[in-house]
Amino acid sequence: MARYAPLFLLFFLSGISGLIYESIWSRYIKQFVGSAATAQVLVLSLFMGGMALGSLLASRKLAGVRRPVRAYGLIEGGIGLYALAFPWLSELAMRVCYDHVFPGLGGGFAVEAIKWSVAGLLILPPCVLLGMTFPLMSAGILRRDPERSGEILSFLYFTNSIGAALGALLSGFVLVANFGLPGTLACAAGLNIVIAAIAFAHRREHAPIVEDTAASAGTDDLVKLLLLVAFGTGLSSFMYEIGWIRLLSMIIGSATHSFEVMLSAFVFGLALGGLWVRKRMDKFKRPELVLGIVQLIMGVAAIATLPAYQWAVEAIGWLLVDSQGARTEALWQQFNVLRYALCLLIMFPATFCAGMTLPLITHVLLRRGQPEGVIGRVYGFNTFGAIAGAVLAGLVLMPLIGLQRVIVLGAAVNVALGLALVFGDARRAKNPAKIRSFGRIAAGSSLLTLAFGLFVVKIDPMVLSATVFRNGRTRLPEGFELLSYVDGRTASVSVIRLTDDREYRVIYTNGKPDASVVLNRYPKDRDPELGPDFAGDEPNQVLVGVLPLMARPQATDVALIGFGSGVTAHVLLGSPTLQRLDTIEIEREMVTGSRNFYPANARAYDDPRNHFWFDDAKAYFAGAARQFDIIVSEPTNPWVSGVSSLFTVEFYREAKRYLKPGGILAQWLQGYELSDELLLTVLAALDQEFSDYQILRVGASDWVILSVADGELGRLSEQPFAWEAMKPELQLLGLHDIGQVDNLIVANRRMLHPFLTGRPANSDAMPLLDTGAEKARFLKESAGFLHRIRWTPAPLLEVLGGVERRPYPAEGIGDRRDPHVFEEAETAVALLRFYADPTLRFAEDISLTSMNQWIDEQRRIVAGIDDWNAWVEATYGVYINLVPHVRLDDVAWWKEVRDTARDHHAAPEVLAFLDALDALQARDPARLRARLDELDGQRSKLLTKGMRAISGMVARELADDAPGRREWAASNMEGVADAELRGERLAYEALRAYASR
Repeated sequence: MARYAPLFLLFFLSGISGLIYESIWSRYIKQFVGSAATAQVLVLSLFMGGMALGSLLASRKLAGVRRPVRAYGLIEGGIGLYALAFPWLSELAMRVCYDHVFPGLGGGFAVEAIKWSVAGLLILPPCVLLGMTFPLMSAGILRRDPERSGEILSFLYFTNSIGAALGALLSGFVLVANFGLPGTLACAAGLNIVIAAIAFAHRREHAPIVEDTAASAGTDDLVKLLLLVAFGTGLSSFMYEIGWIRLLSMIIGSATHSFEVMLSAFVFGLALGGLWVRKRMDKFKRPELVLGIVQLIMGVAAIATLPAYQWAVEAIGWLLVDSQGARTEALWQQFNVLRYALCLLIMFPATFCAGMTLPLITHVLLRRGQPEGVIGRVYGFNTFGAIAGAVLAGLVLMPLIGLQRVIVLGAAVNVALGLALVFGDARRAKNPAKIRSFGRIAAGSSLLTLAFGLFVVKIDPMVLSATVFRNGRTRLPEGFELLSYVDGRTASVSVIRLTDDREYRVIYTNGKPDASVVLNRYPKDRDPELGPDFAGDEPNQVLVGVLPLMARPQATDVALIGFGSGVTAHVLLGSPTLQRLDTIEIEREMVTGSRNFYPANARAYDDPRNHFWFDDAKAYFAGAARQFDIIVSEPTNPWVSGVSSLFTVEFYREAKRYLKPGGILAQWLQGYELSDELLLTVLAALDQEFSDYQILRVGASDWVILSVADGELGRLSEQPFAWEAMKPELQLLGLHDIGQVDNLIVANRRMLHPFLTGRPANSDAMPLLDTGAEKARFLKESAGFLHRIRWTPAPLLEVLGGVERRPYPAEGIGDRRDPHVFEEAETAVALLRFYADPTLRFAEDISLTSMNQWIDEQRRIVAGIDDWNAWVEATYGVYINLVPHVRLDDVAWWKEVRDTARDHHAAPEVLAFLDALDALQARDPARLRARLDELDGQRSKLLTKGMRAISGMVARELADDAPGRREWAASNMEGVADAELRGERLAYEALRAYASR
């Protein structure tokens, strides 16, 4: 075997590149045809179908190829050259379709037919070539040493499969993150070209292995059976894979990296099966019987892994709980190692058996006198079986019978094939009694195992919905009950209820909570002063619907991406001007499950203006041939596989096609479990494609970005406050004044464009969000960049963004309800109300500490205890809570502050400091610059470096002093932020970029 080592090495490298191609080409094709369940399965079918055709084609022509290794090299080189051209070909095809073909077709079936035809033309040629490589390389070695067919075939299978397992990890964890999709294809193409150069140097000829008519006589039935076994093994293997992927995604998370880990573990099991049988296969006296036993073990092993899901949950829970909440880089690496090990635990027994099957079948057929072309036939039949398994399990069986029964049914296929092989071997044996006896025992025990998988094993939705991959919780706690659980085509959806009188309900997709609602707003004994009860993310769901309607109150046509709980659709349908809402949801069971939130989402189901479309958003828009006043994009979290493609430059570019003139895109974006750098990649993508946008805060760390393709967004309208149907949702949040809405605005394009220009943008070619979001979730990152800008005690939006906020109402929400997204503004008005009347009571989340401290220090000053440092510190503590939300010009507290400093003879430094703060909030540039100069002359430390830098910039911007502003930025705004606080550092960098423009 050592003399074939160079060829085995080439096939190992071919395995790496082949899996990289499958991963990257599928990403490209899904950008074109979408990521709905049907699209995913059809893309996989294109790949597998092309490879099957290639394998069968090679099997027909193999005898005429005199130098199969050289032919293999030519094919590998051709694949590499095509891979180098693929990004350009893909972009050309998509541009021609989107710019010229689709607009003329008017949507509908014609668009779908063209899409899939183009996708087939792009992907089938290289996949056909890939399918030829195994038969060619096998023949190239077997012709030299036909007596060792079993050892050679199994080792070829091992080397290629182990390369594929490595390629899955390299592609996902290393190459795409560093080089993007085109760069990753170039790396794989480089491998292919090296393979081609080495393989092409092999010039030796060997006679083909032809049919041995004497040995093959009477084997027609055996050939058919073994080809059926090859087909059935592919069928069952992919049924297992579809079921395992769904099951494990609820345990290790449904991120792209999870799928790469699962694919690698699956192929790794196949590889080791081929390796194990390598030295043994040529020694088997009854290989057909061995093959039957392998099939039986494969089916039983698949059933036996079903209870192991509980071990996987416990293992992830142990790792995360044992970390005591600390999420570190080392723990992230441990998590990746553990999830790979758990995938092996679930998949390995059955895939190990599957890995033995193809080498065994091919070896048996060659030993029975079949020509070398049978290698391609076996490979092709196996691949067609895999296609059938993917289509059946993914599109038909999963929503029909659920993931557990999909796996059990796959096991039944293996058991049936195994028994057919055992009893078939008994018919050919001289002494069949023992084999038949074994077959009967095997049949009985296999049936018992299948019954065990169907009726005894229970996969508990309360365990799978515990989100163990997020928080280490291995089961939902007592007090929760399951309302529904369904395995849909793209996700498993469960709805959970908290068993109290609040009627708190949560919908989960693949173990991840997607939305929650409280149905009983006033449970028993609730104080009316506390206002209505609501779930933590309900303000988010309501505001995502309300805000775009305030931007375009006359909107008649709206599209909503992502149904969630249905509350956002319900809110959008509260518009009296709306004529049609198209709700695009990739998983039908989400809409079914969210009926458990009725009547909080009643209009989403009852209003005839709402039309459901169960499809991928990109695919829907390509086929809809319609334009909208508003597109609301509210998908699930971007760390979920496939979702990040809705936050790319390319998606935003295409979205503009489907907006009417003046239409807006409302993009929801999470800031929790996301790093600042990743958030900025989305903002940079939007900044490239839209002429104006405003970023509004709609949750603790949730944002809505209202973007317009041409012109300016304009001021938000008060009209929705007058809409009768909208009033219940507005009253739920205590939203009654346009000043509350304006207070949510954080930044706009004018403020951020200088900073975002040139920053890396999330794109299909460089999917920064997809490759980084899961790690950010695991490390519990929280993007603070926008918070830092919003909470800066300076009129940044007004001066830098040119947006004049309308005043926040002095009475605030008006009761003591949870202030939710208005917490900081409610705190500001509460501080002033408490100052005026200390007997008032406020919401539990409102902190009055800063005003209490100031009152204490004020009393000391008035009493003649001149501790001005403490007084200034307390004053500034109140100031920074007020100024981001309230103008101080006519505020009694601020007047008392100024009077106290003057009447009690504060030091000139204190007076200058207070006057600088006053000039900053009053936007008085001349006075602000004078006070800053005075403080600099006194070498004062009262203003921090950061506030001094911001104040100087604001003063020069107000004075329209562009040269002075740039000079100030260069000399005073470098390195003023705490480098350890990324959000603060990036906020200062954004302000410096604005000042330097």
